[in-house]
Amino acid sequence: MKQLLTIIFCAMMLQANAQEYLSNNINLLGTWAIQPQDFNKYGDHYSSCWGYAQNGREYAIVGCANGTAYIDVTNPASPVFVDFVESNVKDAIWREYKTYQHYAYQVSDDGGDNHFDIVDLSFLPDSVHVAYSGDDIFRRAHTVFIDGTRFYRGGNMKIYDLSKDPTKPELLLDNTIGYVHDMYVRNDTVYASQGDNGLFIYEFKDNNRLDLIGSFTNYPFAGYNHSSILSPDGKTLLVTDEVPGNLPAKSVDVSDPANPILVDTFYSQTGKATLHNPFHGPNNTCVMASYLDGVQVFDYSDPTEIKLRGYFDTHWQTLPEDTDGGYDGAWSAYAMLPSKNLIVVDITNGLYMLDASAAYAPVASKKDIPDAISIQSYPNPSVSGFKIQLPVQVSGKIEVKIADVSGKLIYQNILEAKQLEQKEFSSNGWAKGTYYIRITQGEKTYIAEQVIL
Repeated sequence: MKQLLTIIFCAMMLQANAQEYLSNNINLLGTWAIQPQDFNKYGDHYSSCWGYAQNGREYAIVGCANGTAYIDVTNPASPVFVDFVESNVKDAIWREYKTYQHYAYQVSDDGGDNHFDIVDLSFLPDSVHVAYSGDDIFRRAHTVFIDGTRFYRGGNMKIYDLSKDPTKPELLLDNTIGYVHDMYVRNDTVYASQGDNGLFIYEFKDNNRLDLIGSFTNYPFAGYNHSSILSPDGKTLLVTDEVPGNLPAKSVDVSDPANPILVDTFYSQTGKATLHNPFHGPNNTCVMASYLDGVQVFDYSDPTEIKLRGYFDTHWQTLPEDTDGGYDGAWSAYAMLPSKNLIVVDITNGLYMLDASAAYAPVASKKDIPDAISIQSYPNPSVSGFKIQLPVQVSGKIEVKIADVSGKLIYQNILEAKQLEQKEFSSNGWAKGTYYIRITQGEKTYIAEQVIL
């Protein structure tokens, strides 16, 4: 049986290496996966990930079935295995990570002989050393979050202080609010995803209490409130609901925490997959790990119209037309390495190193493009808005970019051609002048000029 599994895995990896991944504005740099001969030691599937940089080198922290792998990804085309921290819990489903100073905090929510690990990363690139491993601080956690020196444990939430000794978290507050599946915290304001109950906003006050200041419940497409991230300006919360599958993510105005307002919903590139975990990306972007549809980069600079900038489908085994909202594929991502290379971990396929620079900072449209096909926008000139007319034979996904004469990108999105037929672009607030429209689909490019009066 083991020999058969090895043959199957090798065939899968050969197919993965030869696979032409479905993608837009995100390119593959390199991959890493456990080899079949090491399945017994490390496991044969993956969960979460995190990133870490030290002394000019970059590392991926990868959740494996039997523990945690530390991978040097300084050269993303050739990831190098550095070390492995074995876990008491084998064949685990859930592992999560955060870093503080030169320590990694490793947790799992699986049953059995579970434990909490604190790992010293200062010995990299040679190795990592376990600074603490045990269950006297806590045994299990679904997630953790670090805000300044505060360490928040998900599940039956507890809050610790890391300032005195990062290897000995000091308990500040025991659970007072019930189960918290995941949380995003900034300046002691906690955006707590509490599953079927919804999302609740708390302030951690005086190191001894949590005050409820707002809630987001009974909203459209509500499910099991899973996770969120807060925009840098603190005004927009991007929220996911994991169960049931195939629910859209939400853009929520939290400028008044006492009155969160849903302002947009959005999906992955197929509109079918389950959006799982959001993470910050550069330049007002959100990186979304979305199970069977891989990973996407969304632009939230206009929170009322979230735009898809790019995607990369790590889970090549499932074609987009077959996506059913299931729970395999891309689990997690990390986008804040100094290189801006993107770390993604797929539950089946392992670590992907990706270049998402075109999605983070798109190249502005240009007027003169060889072999471009001229199209029309109307009315032209216009005062308050216009539409774009594509040739009738164009169908499927297209990328739309609109730039001003300086090359500054005004609009970018990936959508269906039939959506463009109905879309009216509002130019309210745009400066008077000429704008260049560029639409791409595969190797074909369509261009137009729109004058705003």
